[in-house]
Amino acid sequence: MTPLWLGIDVGTTAIKAALYGADGVQVSYGECASDVATPQPGQSEQDMDQVWQGVCRAVKQAVQSVDVARIESVGLAAQGDGFWSLDADGRPNGPAILWNDTRAAANLAELSAADLAVIAQACHTSLWPGTVGPIYRWLKQNAPERAQNVAHIMHCAGWVGYCLTGHMAVDFSDASIPFLNLHDGQSHDGRYSDSALAALRVSDLKSALLPPQSAQTQLGLISAKAALECGLPAGLPVSVGTLDLSAMIVGMGMDQPGDTMMILGTTAVVNILTDSITPDDRPVGATAFHANGQTLTRILAPTTGAAAFDWFCALHPQTLGGETPAEIAGKLNALAKDVPAGANGVTFLPHLNGERAPFVAPDATGVFFGLRTTSTKADMGRAVMEGTAFSLRDCYMSECGHLPKTTIRLTGGGSKNALWCQIIADVMQIPIEVSGASDHGLWGAACLGAAANGKGIASQIAKRTEQSIVYDPTPAHGPAYDAAFATYRTLSTAAQSLWTQPSKEMQ
Repeated sequence: MTPLWLGIDVGTTAIKAALYGADGVQVSYGECASDVATPQPGQSEQDMDQVWQGVCRAVKQAVQSVDVARIESVGLAAQGDGFWSLDADGRPNGPAILWNDTRAAANLAELSAADLAVIAQACHTSLWPGTVGPIYRWLKQNAPERAQNVAHIMHCAGWVGYCLTGHMAVDFSDASIPFLNLHDGQSHDGRYSDSALAALRVSDLKSALLPPQSAQTQLGLISAKAALECGLPAGLPVSVGTLDLSAMIVGMGMDQPGDTMMILGTTAVVNILTDSITPDDRPVGATAFHANGQTLTRILAPTTGAAAFDWFCALHPQTLGGETPAEIAGKLNALAKDVPAGANGVTFLPHLNGERAPFVAPDATGVFFGLRTTSTKADMGRAVMEGTAFSLRDCYMSECGHLPKTTIRLTGGGSKNALWCQIIADVMQIPIEVSGASDHGLWGAACLGAAANGKGIASQIAKRTEQSIVYDPTPAHGPAYDAAFATYRTLSTAAQSLWTQPSKEMQ
C-alpha cells in the first residue's frame, strides 16, 4: 500500500488540500472558498470557526475517493500576518483581522522614525498596518475589552493546527514579523525583541506570543474530534504550520543562500534566500525565516504585477478583450512581439496601486514616458510588460547590488505568458525557469508534514521531476535593456519626490 502525504494550504480566498505520493504526484485534490468580510472600508476579517469548517470541507473532498489508511502525515501552510487571537479558554475572542486590513494605518503613522528604526533593527521589515503590532495598538484604543481578553496570539496556520491537534504553536516564518530578533540565520536565538514591543507600545502582548518552532517539527496528533470532522484517521502526525510563501519555497526545493524565486501574480514578489542580513533603520520589503528556521528570505513585493497587464488590456476591450485570460494575453502578445526591446523609447512605471518595493510610496502612480505621435498601442503594451520586468530587476538590484548570477524560478499567472517570460529573461539577463506545476505551496506543505514524521529534510524530499520551460536571455537585447532600465530607474527616482509631496504637505 503506497503511503500518501496530505498538504493543506489555507489562503485568504480559497482553502486547498491535496494528497501526494512521495514522488510528488498529486493523487487527489479538494478546494473550498473562504469568505472575507469587510464590515467597514479598509477592514478585512474572517470568522475563525468558518475558516476551520472550510478546512474540513476541503480535506473531506480531497480524501473522499482514497483509502485514508494510506495517509501518513499532514502538513500545514496558510496566509500570514494579521491578528488571530484566542482567549484564556482557547476560543477566538473575535474575528481574525487579516494581513490586508488597513484599519491600523493611522496607528502605524503615529510611530516616530526612531520607533520604526528600533523595529527594523529587530525584524528587518518595513511594517504595514496588517501586522500583529499595529493591529493590537488599534484594538487597545478602539476595542479595549477585546485587547484585554487576548491570551494567545495565533497565525492562520497555527489556528488550523490547534483545531487539528489541540496544541498551540508558531513557526519561525510566521513569528518573524514584527517582533522576532532575526540577527542572522545561524545564530538566531528565537527570542522576541523587548525593544520592538516597546517601540510599538505593546509590551503587554509579549506573554501572548508563542515560542517559535521549526515547521519541520511535529505539532501533535490529530484528535478524535478533528478526525471525525475532517474524515481523517485519528492519531495522524501534523507538522507545525508555516507561512504559505515559505511552503511554496520548500515545494520548489529551495533552501540555499542565493536561491531566488519570483512570483508574477496580480502583485509581484522577489524572494531571495540569504544566510545573513545587515541591520538597517529603513529596510525595504520584509524578512522572514525559511520554514527550516535557519535560512532567511528577503521578500520584496512590488504592489503591481500582472495587474498592470490586465489594466492595459481592459482599456481596449474591442481589440484586447476576450473570454479567457489566455485569449486576452494572446491578443496583446501578437501586438507586442514585434516591438523591439525598449518599446521604441516608451517607458512605463507600473506603480498603479502605490508602491512598497524597492521603495515605499503609497501615493505612487503609473506613468508612461517617451510618448510621441508615432507611438503605438503595441509600443505601450510592450512597455507595460517591460515595466513590470524592470520593477523586478529594480528590486533584485536594490537588494543585491548586481544582476542575478544563477537561474531564477518564476511562478504565478504571468509565468504562463511565454513572451512576458522571455522579456523578463532578457531584462534580468539570466535564464528564467518556469515549471509546469502550479501546486508548490501544497506540495511544500505535504513535504513539511512528511519531514515532521521523520521522512527527511523537507526541501530535499520536495525535489521531484517537473516539466519546465527555460527561457534563455537574448544576448543582443542586453544593451538595449540596460539603457531602458537606466531610464526607468531615473524616472522612478525623480518621481518619488512628487509622490511623497502630498504627505509632506499634510505634516
